[in-house]
Amino acid sequence: MLACFCFAFAFSMLFRAANGLMAPELMRELDIAPARMGFVGGIFFLTFGLAMIPAGVALDRFGPRATISALSLLGVAGCAIFATADGWLGLAAGRAVLALACVGTLMGSVATLSRWAPPREVALHVATVNAAGGVGNMLATAPLAYAIEAVGWRGAYWGLGGVCIAIAAVMWFGTRDRPDGRPLESGRENLGDVLRGLKAVFAHRFLLPFMAVQAVIYPSHAALVGLWGGPFLSDVYGLGLAERGWVLLGMTAIGVPFSIWIGTLDARFGTRTGVVLAVGGAMILALAPLALWGGWPLWAAVALLCAFSTTGGVIAILHTHVRFSFPEQLAGRGLATLNAAVMAGAYVMQQATGVIVEAIRGSASVAPPLAYQAVFGWLVVSIALGLLFYRRVPDVRPS
Repeated sequence: MLACFCFAFAFSMLFRAANGLMAPELMRELDIAPARMGFVGGIFFLTFGLAMIPAGVALDRFGPRATISALSLLGVAGCAIFATADGWLGLAAGRAVLALACVGTLMGSVATLSRWAPPREVALHVATVNAAGGVGNMLATAPLAYAIEAVGWRGAYWGLGGVCIAIAAVMWFGTRDRPDGRPLESGRENLGDVLRGLKAVFAHRFLLPFMAVQAVIYPSHAALVGLWGGPFLSDVYGLGLAERGWVLLGMTAIGVPFSIWIGTLDARFGTRTGVVLAVGGAMILALAPLALWGGWPLWAAVALLCAFSTTGGVIAILHTHVRFSFPEQLAGRGLATLNAAVMAGAYVMQQATGVIVEAIRGSASVAPPLAYQAVFGWLVVSIALGLLFYRRVPDVRPS
């Protein structure tokens, strides 16, 4: 069952990250300006965020198995819209539908695994799913580049539509919401119960600090790997599609083992807040040199980007922290509400960085190093502010 969740989440992450590789080609072929490309990248996360709370209600009401299976079938339509797009609006529409297809995957995984695994082991299981997401990010680099070179980006997306059908089948036939197979207690809720549950989530004492950190940790990774990593390597270092693919592959590959390792820190140190603050500090240390100076040689810039990529697994600790801060019957809604902050943050990050790059690039054909320094600086400040709000959130550890 864990393998089924890993399979589904890997392709969810591929869809999130694919624009980071293809953005330069899409911008040239369809004549898309950087700010609009930022919108194409960010609309996935905006749609995802807006759909998260309804998806959380569905996860509690109908269960993750049925919810994820049904939503995955929407991915076929999303891939078709993207593959037939002739401008930025069509690309944005396709990514919006793909966001709906992926919206329940990770939160459904966390909610289900917390019912199957002992509390002490949940963070490691969630980290395993997160590592599978890293594999999905890897697939969105050199492997996707080769697929695009072979059949074009449109052909690649037609193929991914078939993968969405496979995800729906795997989730329906390969997973169960509870070990005993019984329906969830929250599945018997009426509309009044659902609304009272949402009210309880919104009244949570540490909702805002959770939202603050959730809105910057993953979104910072999404802004680099999922959108501006490719253009940065293309504009500043002149790398072509295949070369960018290999660099992005290295960045994502190094994050996979580190995701699992970070997941072990929860049980080792007994402080989720402390682990998140420490890893968040490492994120800042990796990006600060790129923000302060734009003349790094390629090998040094890639090394710093890879160092930043090792920190992505901290999101598993955050999701586990959120999960055990809410009671069992509110698991889906609590996780979904906080993940809405993740996606809203990702949308803002991608929109804001698109505006930054376009403002500094001006009428030039490529963006100068200063544009990307500004992007890195924006991320550093955002991460620091998120950690500042989060630092006082206590751990909740059921036996």
